Amino acid sequence: MIDILHSKRKYSLRAMTTNRTLFGLYSFGICMAVLLGQLLAAEEPPRRASKITRVETITLRHPWGTIEDGKTRDFGLVLVHADNGMYGISRGGGKRFIEEELAPVLVGQDPRRIAKLWEDMYEVAWRFRGPGRSAMGAIGALDIALWDLYGKSVGEPVWRLLGGYRDRVPVYADGIGYYDQSPEEMADLVKKHADLGYNIVKFHTTHRDFEGAVQKVKLSRERVGPDVRLMIDMFGMWDGPQAASLAKRFAPYNLYLIEEPVGGDDLLTYYRMVGASTDALLAGGEGEGTLYGVRELITQGGLEVIQSDILTGGGYTGQLRIAALAEAHHAKVAPHGAQYPDLNCHLVAAIPNGLMIPACPRTEPYQIWSKLYSPPLRVVDGYIQMTEKPGLGLELDWDFVNRHRVE
Repeated sequence: MIDILHSKRKYSLRAMTTNRTLFGLYSFGICMAVLLGQLLAAEEPPRRASKITRVETITLRHPWGTIEDGKTRDFGLVLVHADNGMYGISRGGGKRFIEEELAPVLVGQDPRRIAKLWEDMYEVAWRFRGPGRSAMGAIGALDIALWDLYGKSVGEPVWRLLGGYRDRVPVYADGIGYYDQSPEEMADLVKKHADLGYNIVKFHTTHRDFEGAVQKVKLSRERVGPDVRLMIDMFGMWDGPQAASLAKRFAPYNLYLIEEPVGGDDLLTYYRMVGASTDALLAGGEGEGTLYGVRELITQGGLEVIQSDILTGGGYTGQLRIAALAEAHHAKVAPHGAQYPDLNCHLVAAIPNGLMIPACPRTEPYQIWSKLYSPPLRVVDGYIQMTEKPGLGLELDWDFVNRHRVE
């Protein structure tokens, strides 16, 4: 009898232990399921955009120059909205052309099919006497917004989606010489921008003054010393022999790059004359946005650096094609647009032959890029460190936008 009772007690204790173990495992399983559910919810990727719902354009009016000058300039923003509640942002582009001609092409389409949408917009441009600068600028603006939307949708920065070659982009100071300045004033500004941390500085000559241009280069070199890379934009004001003669006069001052030195009907021949007269890099093409026009500038004009504007070049989709063409001819890409370091940096970060990008320094009254975003985009010691945030990695400062919006 005692043995039986003892056996039953052992059985009862064993059952209680088993029950406690099962209950503990059950409770642990519930906790783990809740925790796993929370983790999955927290890491769940955003719903992919599958349809463009609308295209929005915003015009900003902002001072251009000092407040005392009283001048303003209009700047465009473009937002492409999708059915997942996200939107891609970009800048520039003609408001009317976008709203009346290109937006109807995009609305209702899958925003992930960027190459197809680019071709559809390009086809529209041919209805307006071909893809000129205005039409290509609108295509470029929308293309960039589509890439921003795509990056946000998949959780990756645009520069990595485009190729991800480098995560830091060299920036040169641009924006000196937009108005009449003496050689001494020009040299002071060059030094000011070099002191901001820019190791590459570009200035413009905006008048046909042969000796004045030489003096600006000479004094600028004397002010910054031998280590800062100096570049000059000659605004296409000279013919071939004149520009070639100037390039020779610049030789003692070790220019890094000469931009758009020539204009006129025989542009390609003129470019070759300058190229044969200087060791500086020969750059140009800021107004050329087609693949075929760029091909002529490289193969017949001998350009070593292609500067197709980030918008006029068709945005990232068009610029990737231009960059591949340039690389096939050992040329570099440095897209035009001192107003657009926020957009240019993603292209140059993506491609092997990306050289550098321009930025009108934040201290100058000829830009809004440093005021447009929250937090603001920064150039530090002549570089932009590329973002890990999705898309362009930029959030509009809506207080700034609403203060300067033109209804």
